[in-house]
Amino acid sequence: MFINRMGRLRTLAAGAALALAVTAAGVPPAQAAPSAPTTRAAASQVVGFTVGQDGRLYLASSTGVSPFGATVVAPPGADVSAVRQADGNTAVFAVGTQGGLVAAVTSSATSAITVYRDGASGLATPGTRLTAFTAPDGSVYVFFVGTDGAVYGAAYPRLVRPGVGPQRVSAPGVAPPGAVLAGSWQSGAPGVFFVGADGGLRHLNRTSGTWQMSAVGPAGVAAAGSGVAATTSGGVQAYYAGLDGRLWQVTPAGGGMPEPWERVVVSGAGTVPVGARLAVARPAAGPTGVYFADAAGAVRIVTNVSGGWQESVATNPGVAGPGGPISVLAVEDYVFSGWCGNDLWWWLFWWWRRPPPPPPLAETLAVSLGYPIQYGANVSLTLYR
Repeated sequence: MFINRMGRLRTLAAGAALALAVTAAGVPPAQAAPSAPTTRAAASQVVGFTVGQDGRLYLASSTGVSPFGATVVAPPGADVSAVRQADGNTAVFAVGTQGGLVAAVTSSATSAITVYRDGASGLATPGTRLTAFTAPDGSVYVFFVGTDGAVYGAAYPRLVRPGVGPQRVSAPGVAPPGAVLAGSWQSGAPGVFFVGADGGLRHLNRTSGTWQMSAVGPAGVAAAGSGVAATTSGGVQAYYAGLDGRLWQVTPAGGGMPEPWERVVVSGAGTVPVGARLAVARPAAGPTGVYFADAAGAVRIVTNVSGGWQESVATNPGVAGPGGPISVLAVEDYVFSGWCGNDLWWWLFWWWRRPPPPPPLAETLAVSLGYPIQYGANVSLTLYR
């Protein structure tokens, strides 16, 4: 069992001063947390996005929640995925009320927020799940599953601007509409993982301009369309929960595309609620951590911090919906995790010191929801500006 040596947890209301210096009893001086100003500077760049019950985007930070533009972009409860572009501006994606891709993009020159509706309407159920990421070459990629069960993808070279919009990159019927997807970057090309309609993990990868799909293990191992997470830098790893609640890691076996894949179980049975949303983060030179809300509504982490996979409970029970949406972001030595809880927007700040990583030091922040945001809403973290 992973021993979670956490600093003193402080719950802060919106607008209160953010103090992240951790005073952990029994932690040797060499493992002390960084100074409050250093930690506060890192935290000030991290924000979360969600869609409110009025269909508008909202931004959450350590100082509270505020509207992000006045445009209605998607139905209440819509999924959202936010990225930082190569120029430092933010792009927030959703499948809008028109059933097509919507992007809200910031401008560092004017401080304006511009909403684009890119491509055809009627491709997907409004508000359906999607994933977006910024690749190492600066391009931005977005994927979602349409009403026809096909995976659709859109690509933006460095800056998000209207173009041809999402294009179908798989055959119809490969995944249930609303399936969770996780972006990947392998051999200089984009890709996406998902649990297909047959309950098997699948990977789409673009090779020499052509999209190919490979089976990552057998069918019937997971709930169709259920949670999957993947890394998009520093080597490809993907994670999914089996029907027995065990967490699995898959990695390329080095046989070219489409890859043969190696599957390794990294948790015990019953650890992950079947169908749970997953998120993964890997700080530079640090351990990988897979985050999810367990059956008791506690945020749990499965990590290889000590070289082997271990499980840790990071919060008290009841702070999140079991198996509900969660987002994580690695920023240098820090991992930030965010979710919209049962009554508040919670943040968990997780710090990894290197080398070698010590037991984690963490602190939570609760932000009051003074705006019309439903509990358990989908969230996405990113660096802002």
